[in-house]
Amino acid sequence: MTLPSLRLKLATTALLLGALFAAPAAAQTVAPLRITDAQVFWFLQNLPPESAKSLGSLINALLSDTVGHMSMADTRVASAADSVRAANIVATMRTSLAAYRDVSAAEKDGYALFMPWLEDQVVYHYNNMANAGAARSGFDAAKPTSLLYRKDARGAKVLVGAMYTAPATATPDDLNARLPLGFAHWHQHVNFCAMRPQVAMDGLTRNDSTAFAKWLAIETPEACTAAGGVFVPQLFGWMAHVNAFSGETPGAVWGSEGRDHMHMHRGH
Repeated sequence: MTLPSLRLKLATTALLLGALFAAPAAAQTVAPLRITDAQVFWFLQNLPPESAKSLGSLINALLSDTVGHMSMADTRVASAADSVRAANIVATMRTSLAAYRDVSAAEKDGYALFMPWLEDQVVYHYNNMANAGAARSGFDAAKPTSLLYRKDARGAKVLVGAMYTAPATATPDDLNARLPLGFAHWHQHVNFCAMRPQVAMDGLTRNDSTAFAKWLAIETPEACTAAGGVFVPQLFGWMAHVNAFSGETPGAVWGSEGRDHMHMHRGH
């Protein structure tokens, strides 16, 4: 990427991030998540490859975070009906998604790699925006928001499962209606501080991971305000990983020992 094109992409990213700060106060009060979700998604999706130097390790650490920026939905004791429903969901996934063991087949059907600039990821999400939109009002095991891949020892991407989503406003009963809480471990990404556009642009230009780490370390509204940012209580709504292609045991499919996010990603 040439220097002028890099500068243009950085400038465009900064302008989109700046929309949050330019929005009227009333808009931030009424729908802060909608504004922030769109900005952050575009920001992460469209960063130049050079950004891996400053953000790569931070992004992977964030995906593995089980404390400051991760919140899990309460689980429930699984009933016999839950067991049947969970088994049916996994069976549907294995039938409907098996063709996507071939990444090119997934791409042809509208699944696109999230953060393509980051070569080394804990888990690779291939997102389908049409499915994500439909998931706001319903659930279809055959049409997940994301397909999940990991790299094997040879570096080839292997399908391990799928990620399903629900609106940020979903109640426990809503989540349970989609994936039974006796098995699924719904999580949300929480407590972020949105940095000023110029700060983001400067950090990317300098490949300064320290600058970004400072903002990711902020977890409270008070600390965010003091730093001059905008506090974001939740990003992207609720998510749940179902690793239907990782094994046969409930631990392999639904997550290890309950609610450890790193284990869910790795499919242990």
